[in-house]
Amino acid sequence: MFRKIVFATVSLSLLLGLLILQNKAYSYPTSEGDEGMGPVYNVSSNESSDTPIIVSSAEQVAVSQPPVTQYQVTRGDTLFKIARSFDISVDDLIHANDMSNPNQLTIGQTLTIPVLTTTDGQPKIIKKVLNTTLTAYTAGFESTGKRASHPTYGITYSGIKAREGRTIAVDPNVIPLGSTVFIEGIGLRKAEDIGSAIRGSRIDVFMNDLGQAQEFGVKKNVKVYLLDRENV
Repeated sequence: MFRKIVFATVSLSLLLGLLILQNKAYSYPTSEGDEGMGPVYNVSSNESSDTPIIVSSAEQVAVSQPPVTQYQVTRGDTLFKIARSFDISVDDLIHANDMSNPNQLTIGQTLTIPVLTTTDGQPKIIKKVLNTTLTAYTAGFESTGKRASHPTYGITYSGIKAREGRTIAVDPNVIPLGSTVFIEGIGLRKAEDIGSAIRGSRIDVFMNDLGQAQEFGVKKNVKVYLLDRENV
């Protein structure tokens, strides 16, 4: 009888120990805000490194706003047109720029856009606002018709290697090659490539992985801000 009691006690201790170890091995979110939230990656601005930087959820807010605070007036602009491009009221635009005569705009005049903030601490001048259609492409045969053995595989029209997080293909008649743009919801990109199917305000975003490019699909009515080269 004594042996049975000892055996039962040891067995119970072992079972409790296993349960404790199992609870330590599997941890679950402690709040609903953490549930299902994985790391968010933002491409480093250092072109010598391809290592992504993990950013916090608070820093994601900065990505949703273009790093610009000013707009340069071009031919055909009106206050109403500019205000509509930035989703602000005409009154806010007039107030932010202390306009005594809002009916007179000068080509090349720089206007402050009150709702936009800079993420790098440096104001940028917007030359143009576009409503675009976004797609994605890779260096592979499916997008370019080139295989890895091709001498210009992965090389853009500009003559440099395409890079995810930087390279986009554009219509140079709309966005000049070499221009820097801010794509709403994506971030800064550089116009380095062209494509036979890229016409008008359509933009092709370069990606390394074919699956991710296909999953990206087609995104319509995305705002893109063309930045002044001297202020980039």
